[in-house]
Amino acid sequence: MGDFLIRVDDRDRVLGRATKRACHTGRGLRHRAFLVMIYNRAGELLLARRSPDKWLWPGWWDGTVAGHVEVGETYASAARRRVLEEAGIRPRLRRADTILYTARYKKDGENEICAIFTATAESIRPDPREIDAWKFVRAPKGRLVPWLKIALRRKSAGRKSPPRAST
Repeated sequence: MGDFLIRVDDRDRVLGRATKRACHTGRGLRHRAFLVMIYNRAGELLLARRSPDKWLWPGWWDGTVAGHVEVGETYASAARRRVLEEAGIRPRLRRADTILYTARYKKDGENEICAIFTATAESIRPDPREIDAWKFVRAPKGRLVPWLKIALRRKSAGRKSPPRAST
């Protein structure tokens, strides 16, 4: 975890940079992130189960791909990079929403401005170091990561403005 992330304020103004570890230790430092939600033609969401080796929320179900914007990247370029690395595909991404949230996992957690992207695909070629299992579902349930729960609630409510949410 030596990559540098972009630290931002609540209005997404750049404050500097920090390591992934610093951004996630304790209450964490606000930083940029993204969530990609891939749907098939039937409208089912492709969920990915996080690797059991992950530091935060290991083994929990996530959107198709989630990650961080590193120094030198935009939200979109980071999302495209990680979709290729984790899912092995290059779908056309559409920016759908932005959320501002904090979430705790044990003594650490997330403190992010998270851009939500959507795409369409029928299959992926997952990297097993990142994705333990995957499935298409109509109604996601079970142990879902906090940012996915927020994104799904907002999608069902038809909202698109940056919210303030905590879990």
